[in-house]
Amino acid sequence: MNRRRGASPVRVGLCALSLVLASAGGAAAQTPQGSTVVLSVRDAVKAALTRSPEVKGAALDVEAFLAKKQQADGARWPQLTALGVVGPSAEAERLDGSGLSTPLRSINAREGTVNGAFGRLDLLLVQPIYTFGLIDNLRAAAEHGVRAQKAGRDKTASEVGLRVREAYTGLLLFKELGSLLGDFHEQLIKAGERLDLLQEGGFAAEQDLFKLRAFQGELEKNINVAARGHSIAAEALRVWTGRPPGVMIEPSESRLAADLEPLAPLESFVEDARAKRPEFTQLAEGLRARRALVEAARARAWPMVFFGIQGSVAQATNRDRVLNDAYISDPLQHAYIGPVLGLKYDLDFGVSAGRVREAEAEVGKLEALRMQAVDGIPLQVAKAYGEVREAAQNVGALDRAHVNAKQWVVSASANFDLGIGDTKDLADAVLALAKTRAEYLQAVFNYRVGLARLDNAAGRDLEELRALMAEAYPSLTTAEVSR
Repeated sequence: MNRRRGASPVRVGLCALSLVLASAGGAAAQTPQGSTVVLSVRDAVKAALTRSPEVKGAALDVEAFLAKKQQADGARWPQLTALGVVGPSAEAERLDGSGLSTPLRSINAREGTVNGAFGRLDLLLVQPIYTFGLIDNLRAAAEHGVRAQKAGRDKTASEVGLRVREAYTGLLLFKELGSLLGDFHEQLIKAGERLDLLQEGGFAAEQDLFKLRAFQGELEKNINVAARGHSIAAEALRVWTGRPPGVMIEPSESRLAADLEPLAPLESFVEDARAKRPEFTQLAEGLRARRALVEAARARAWPMVFFGIQGSVAQATNRDRVLNDAYISDPLQHAYIGPVLGLKYDLDFGVSAGRVREAEAEVGKLEALRMQAVDGIPLQVAKAYGEVREAAQNVGALDRAHVNAKQWVVSASANFDLGIGDTKDLADAVLALAKTRAEYLQAVFNYRVGLARLDNAAGRDLEELRALMAEAYPSLTTAEVSR
């Protein structure tokens, strides 16, 4: 068995168990407990995308940046500021002979104590005219941020899809291993029964029976390992697809088929990775967003030119209105409104410069990550490509080894039945047959999982995942998921 790169059944089982513990939780689908659900790999991936907390969190990140974009777009339009206050008012009235208050024509008024109240409302409607690129850069940053977050959602979906495909293939592997080892175990039991009869007739030694039972115990241990791996892989798929406890998950495929296909050249996978991997899109759009934020931070150092409408109205219970308000304005008794042209500037003594430095540092950080992706992703593709080719070669080699092991078993079994064969030779032949078949299945598992990892590394699974997300979330179309 390939111990260097291929995952052993035990390692696959432990990996699946850790993923189950990491992903536990969430609402379960409406499936009766104790029933069996048959899933294809496509159905399993779709169900996992539908309920995955990671995908939902990434989708909410997209929604958050859509809200930021809405805020940036809204900054282009007029903004209304209103301030309303109520407070105590000092008396300022002029009385005539009738005792009734009259409008004041001058500021000569009797001033009394505070015995009334006033209300005042100030309004300022501001329409930005020129902001030195602040609003435009904020809008651009939000737009690129939305695209970056959508690429991040695609990346999360691809990770979930790959994880489900690995567990699904592992379930097939453990199912076939359990069936295979069970058949061999029955053969050893029958061989032991025959050996008992031969021993009673004096044609076999007791030591041969002990050897056979020792081999039988080793086989039973591997059966238990396969059963544990099967239960863990099935539990992982149950949790990820949102089924309630007690539901058994069965794969729709009856066997772990290799389906070997010629591989395209490595260069084509690398080109696809550079064109399709969501990490490249995420980093490229993130860089554009950060650069726009740098320019926006620099634009904050300049004033905003705006056109506005300013108005104010105030009314007091104990004050006469000044008629000559062209020269005199009573802050507690007036009304006016009119157009204005103004500048708005915030002086912060270094805060804006600090924002620029921070934004520039974020740009540098993303540029470093982009260089890391440019160097690392082709290596990841090459590694996955090499593992697929190795697994394909192992499938052919182990298939031939299995054929030879079958012939060995036939020959050893015939000699054993005739009483001229050795018990150890028969047990070795049966174990060699089981080992070559198990290693063949392991190679097929490595090949299929390797193909899934290669497609994931090259971004070739992204189109299918977007279609599944569009099906999982009816409010989205495939075009909207792709944008």
